[in-house]
Amino acid sequence: IRCTDGFDYKVSSNEVLLVGDDNKYNYILDNEELIKKISPQLNTKKKGYQPTGVLSRYLQSAKYSCEATLEIDLHLEELVEFPQKLEDWQKLHTQMQHVKKCLNAALDKKIQKIVFIHGVGTGVLKMEIRNYLADFSNLIVKDADFREYGMGATEVIVKY
Repeated sequence: IRCTDGFDYKVSSNEVLLVGDDNKYNYILDNEELIKKISPQLNTKKKGYQPTGVLSRYLQSAKYSCEATLEIDLHLEELVEFPQKLEDWQKLHTQMQHVKKCLNAALDKKIQKIVFIHGVGTGVLKMEIRNYLADFSNLIVKDADFREYGMGATEVIVKY
């Protein structure tokens, strides 16, 4: 399997877990050939998986409906099923991949205000996010409203 970091990993079929575009686990497949290659034990009775997009759950929030602010929660409990099983580098990698996917999707949809909720912690994720966002000339990056998020969120304003 080629991972999103560009490295190839050799794994058995029972170690494969399909993740949809919305970062949800997908145990239902509609590609019979792929099903046979991955694992005959998968539940294939229900068919027709339709990816809904990485932003679908965020676009349905009241914050987006009322204020056109896209809130992206990066707490691991929101992104993976068993965060305690991940090593520190895997946690950071998972969170940064989600930041990148959400930012790209938001830019495609011309969303102007995004808040990445990363929590306070040790500041590693916050610094990684800010280093990544610094490469974009059309973004204004600042701490999100302290009254609403404390010190645990970064606000991004997109200039179109």
